[in-house]
Amino acid sequence: MCSILGYYNTNLSYEHIVKQNFLMSHRGPDNSTVKEYRFNEKKLFLGHNRLSIQDLATHANQPMENNRYVIVFNGEVYNHFEIRKKLNFKKFKTTSDTETLLWAFTEFGIKNALEYFIGMFSIALFDKIEQKLFLIRDRVGIKPVYWTFQNDEFAFSSELKGISSHLKQNKSNKALIQFMSFGYIPSENSYYKDIYKLKSAHYLVFDGNSVNIKRYWNLPNTKLDIPYEEAVEETERLIRSSVKYRLLSDVEVGSFLSGGIDSSLVSVIMQQESNQKIKTFSIGFEDKKYDESIYAKEVANYIHSEHFEYKFKVSDVINLIDKLKYHFDEPFGDASSLPMMILSEMTKKHVTVALSGDGGDELFLGYERYFFAQNYHNKLSKISQLVRTLFSNIGKYSPYDKLQKMSYPLKHLNVQNIYALLYCSTKPWELSNLFDSGFLEDSFGKSELNLLDIMDYQFDGKDIIDSLSRLDFNRYLSDDILTKVDRSTMAYGLEARVPILDHRVIEFAYSLPSHIRLQHGSKSILKEILYKQIPRRLIERPKRGFSVPLKYWFRNELKDIVYSKIENLDDRFNKKYLIKIFNEHQKGKNFEYVLWNIMSLR
Repeated sequence: MCSILGYYNTNLSYEHIVKQNFLMSHRGPDNSTVKEYRFNEKKLFLGHNRLSIQDLATHANQPMENNRYVIVFNGEVYNHFEIRKKLNFKKFKTTSDTETLLWAFTEFGIKNALEYFIGMFSIALFDKIEQKLFLIRDRVGIKPVYWTFQNDEFAFSSELKGISSHLKQNKSNKALIQFMSFGYIPSENSYYKDIYKLKSAHYLVFDGNSVNIKRYWNLPNTKLDIPYEEAVEETERLIRSSVKYRLLSDVEVGSFLSGGIDSSLVSVIMQQESNQKIKTFSIGFEDKKYDESIYAKEVANYIHSEHFEYKFKVSDVINLIDKLKYHFDEPFGDASSLPMMILSEMTKKHVTVALSGDGGDELFLGYERYFFAQNYHNKLSKISQLVRTLFSNIGKYSPYDKLQKMSYPLKHLNVQNIYALLYCSTKPWELSNLFDSGFLEDSFGKSELNLLDIMDYQFDGKDIIDSLSRLDFNRYLSDDILTKVDRSTMAYGLEARVPILDHRVIEFAYSLPSHIRLQHGSKSILKEILYKQIPRRLIERPKRGFSVPLKYWFRNELKDIVYSKIENLDDRFNKKYLIKIFNEHQKGKNFEYVLWNIMSLR
């Protein structure tokens, strides 16, 4: 894993850009290089920090170039040796995937080459002949890249810290509202005006004067008509292939193991495909209500892995807050990033690469909120608008928290409003309490917002479960889960690989009708595969997720810290409302996610 960086037509000196590049050296501690090129008779600087995974020799350092292209590349393409066999060029100087990509683009062209790639990547490719710069992000958004084009200066970077402060003059109010709603900043937005994330499955073309962005891959829309047994068999074949590909490395590979379905499946297949005892890593909590490390240990014992664990405690939160803000660069409200960082630090002491089980809940329908939204929508749709409005008015002034929360969706019934109950830290209809209505209107063009307004997403809704899963795939997965994994692991120079998010697995999963994926309940296909490998008793238990006991900590150890943070907020916020919910939290109501978002503000 690595970082990439570039500046075009900048007033920054070479030395300054070297410093900007080195700010991301945690992502690639093995080599740091910046080179200068000519692009439309102006300077183009390309920078790279390298974490050596394949071909550890210095001749595989980047930028790398041939007679046409210069490439800086963050990620891994696991099938690159197979791609080499398709190329006419045979005089390779390295065994690195970077050199394979360089020649694949040269011979196949950009879009055709991308069709061959199995992996994760953010790529900058400079065409010396056509005088164009390409930025490319992988199909899922596993690897990040930010870009900006301001006052004829173009810049890009793996992390926001690589983009110079003179390009980060103004914060985005729209992004702030989105963050307070979701705990992450969705779509192409960043915390700064005019700085954008390149969206997953897109590539950007810059000719020195204008930016053109194109999508190169989509989720399938057609459904297969196959029996459940065949679906299980093909899913297992694809996941086994994916895990095997992700063992490609010249350094040792381990596995994150929570004891849940996804990480257990990845770990057990990894052990079966390895010719030596694998290392597995888990995080636990001192609070027994949140601690699932015992289950991870049971799975590890069964598959005979060498297992390591750490017990996370509230003092780790206080010690990590500043480090978390540094590595995420913008507000990030998923509190599981805290134990993820501890897990990554521990894991890096033993291996340089770790497999992760992320993606199973989105692809194979593991989130309870999908079924909550569908069931409540179906039930409430049978009640007349008049009756629902009556109950909505009662609920609005009810002392019971759940009735209060349901009051708006009762009156304004649709799937998105019900889904927002479980999805949003601050519900769309609550934003006017948190921010002035004029502030909302300036940012979104209207003051009454819904989930899809804030998320900038078009909802299909024909198959509710499948549509919600696709929403999560396109927003929550890339902008929350994969962001968390990338920043937390790369903070310690650890590469995380996600086998379930191989695009072949994704395409097959989304080509299956929901009733096939749910034939024997949530995630039944993955369970079916796993239970052939390990005893059912090791896995079957209520799903808890990777959560942190914040609600208790905000009534105790973190109470004064968050209150002080509220008092020091700027005038964009309604501090009276936040103090109100802070006090209600102390009395037993739960506003942990809103309070954690406040803690995460910069």
